[in-house]
Amino acid sequence: MNAVETLIGRLQKVRGRNGSWTACCPAHQDKSPSLSIRDAGGKVLVHCFGGCDVHDVLAAVGMEIGDLFPPDEVIRRHDEQKPQIRPKLYATDLLRIIEFESLVVAVAAYDLSQGKRLSADDRERMLQAHERITEAVEFINA
Repeated sequence: MNAVETLIGRLQKVRGRNGSWTACCPAHQDKSPSLSIRDAGGKVLVHCFGGCDVHDVLAAVGMEIGDLFPPDEVIRRHDEQKPQIRPKLYATDLLRIIEFESLVVAVAAYDLSQGKRLSADDRERMLQAHERITEAVEFINA
């Protein structure tokens, strides 16, 4: 049984066709159907025209918001089909990132040149600086 069938099975005065239904809202005293339910490609959209919050509606029938959406695997597969959109970054932003991370590396290099040992946190921060500089350069070259 899918999410929409589960939800509809727990409601009163359900009427529907073509992937849309109306029913009495279980979260308030509803004499005529004020709850709208729609199957949107595996996701279930719920709206109470009486003003009830979707969380309250679902709680009244023993469901949670996560029950209305497909598992992560389905979402991930769906997202993989979308073209990758490259975020907009300005060259000045990338230069600021590189400048700051270079300062982190410079401070660590100075400490090492003075015979100081880097702590585990400092080494981790150095790796993070390296990753950020590399990502900025790759973004520029893409």
